[in-house]
Amino acid sequence: MEHVGFHYDPDCDYSLHGAIGAMDIICMHCYAAKFRGETAGMCCSSGKVKLPALEPPPEPLHFLLTGESPTSKHFLQNIQAYNSCFQMTSFGATKIIRDSFMPTFKIQGQIYHRVGSLIPFADADYQFLQIYFIGNENDQLNQRCNIAIGTRREIVPNLQRFLNEHNELIRLFKIA
Repeated sequence: MEHVGFHYDPDCDYSLHGAIGAMDIICMHCYAAKFRGETAGMCCSSGKVKLPALEPPPEPLHFLLTGESPTSKHFLQNIQAYNSCFQMTSFGATKIIRDSFMPTFKIQGQIYHRVGSLIPFADADYQFLQIYFIGNENDQLNQRCNIAIGTRREIVPNLQRFLNEHNELIRLFKIA
């Protein structure tokens, strides 16, 4: 189970490994599943907070998030790569510390987003937010698939269409 947090496997029943126990305590107010020893009332403030039921996500997200098909399982195993296809900025920090002791890194100092120019520099590929300004959907698809290794070409256009249809900001740019 070492480093399992970095590689989700939808076929794995993580409750069998019992490292922190099962979520077998049910809140009597909101019915949230909780770990033994978790603070009472932490989920809903002992019934004072009532959230509406979650609606299932629209397609194609619902299909991709169920884990019931080989395509869905692939998507869940590579969700970080698909996220990279559509990111508009990159993450940065003024001081990143890497050492051989920890498999991860520590961030100190200022944390920021690198936004960059809306137009790529001469002889540079479109990246991040710039991809949204490529006029041709197929060129956007090609650029996204080139950026993110491990993505399937048949999944990316469905996500691209979904985001374009449901993103008010993108629609405003296309109108202008």
